[in-house]
Amino acid sequence: MTLSAKLKQLIGKSSAPLVIEVEKSQVRRFAAAIGETDPIHFDEVAAKAAGFSSLVAPPTFAAALIAPEVFVEDFGWDPQSIMHRAEEYEYFRPICAGDVLHITQRISDVYEQAGQGQDVLVFAVVESRAHDAKNRAVWKGRRVLVKLNN
Repeated sequence: MTLSAKLKQLIGKSSAPLVIEVEKSQVRRFAAAIGETDPIHFDEVAAKAAGFSSLVAPPTFAAALIAPEVFVEDFGWDPQSIMHRAEEYEYFRPICAGDVLHITQRISDVYEQAGQGQDVLVFAVVESRAHDAKNRAVWKGRRVLVKLNN
């Protein structure tokens, strides 16, 4: 089975920019949800004493700001049928409350691999990039999604 021409044509497609202002309550809730205890995530005085402009988001916070589902309709996939295979981020600076982030996502690759038996797995690699209001890079990320093509 070969990868459909429709999916191949999606390589290079970018999402519309998403603008998000990071709020203190978001940082606190996320940090609490993942079990963080460092005061820089909860106490603005502690964060500023540590040299930050405001509360610091935990590193995995970026994953909560992007939605790989942005391309699901383009893929023609049922959102319930998608699995997460891998994810990685490179940070250029911490994310802090008050940051205004401009986030874009881009399909960088779509490919398939043989699964068990006659199954074929389709993989989509979605890259994300975030810049602040001064157009300085904050992070770049890469997420690999997989779907059984049956």
